[in-house]
Amino acid sequence: MIYHDDYRNVIDDLKYDYVFTSPPDFEEIGTDPSKPEVYQKFLKDLFDRMNPTKNLITASVTDRKFGGGIVSKSSLIVTTMESIGYQLKAHKIWVKTLKIDGWRPTYANVLTFGKGKTKQNLEKSFKPDVWIHDNEKYKKYAYGMAIDAVIKCVLNYTVEGDTVYDPFMGSGTTAAAAIRTDRKYVGSEINEEYFKLSQERIHEENIGKMLTYNDKCDILNTY
Repeated sequence: MIYHDDYRNVIDDLKYDYVFTSPPDFEEIGTDPSKPEVYQKFLKDLFDRMNPTKNLITASVTDRKFGGGIVSKSSLIVTTMESIGYQLKAHKIWVKTLKIDGWRPTYANVLTFGKGKTKQNLEKSFKPDVWIHDNEKYKKYAYGMAIDAVIKCVLNYTVEGDTVYDPFMGSGTTAAAAIRTDRKYVGSEINEEYFKLSQERIHEENIGKMLTYNDKCDILNTY
């Protein structure tokens, strides 16, 4: 289920096993890269509210080019997570494109944090430290996330039937990855346009999964 609401209004009532999310950028929370302390305060409030049963949280974040340098959003997340008792368990680099972009880095940091005892499945596809997947955009959504990168994490940190949580569902990539891997999903999206996009995508994923299941049944029935 996805709530059309601010995550702060629903998170305390949710139960979930694992978190995969892409936190919003500076401008989306009403600040800019010159004020990293404001962004870090937002991050602390966000992650401190989370309580996954598996004690695992993955955040995918792209650093920012700003003022002739790089503002390391990934470092802000690492520092924030360590301050609330989480340890960095895995750091993957997702390469979005090999083309040159003068405005923003063409990679994302996929950071997984754990607290206390944690367990992973050691999926073969997860093991490389660098993943190359073209950036994907669903219809009119401006911020793409490669679903294969999300699937790698979901398979590595959860089992079938687990619930994956994303407080910023966007176009529904996390939910789509959960559906494709036989997991459940829950999340929120405050933007009405994006919320509708995520609902459309989830509907398409469920239809596609049902058709795939029917095709398998037809093949079995021929024997």
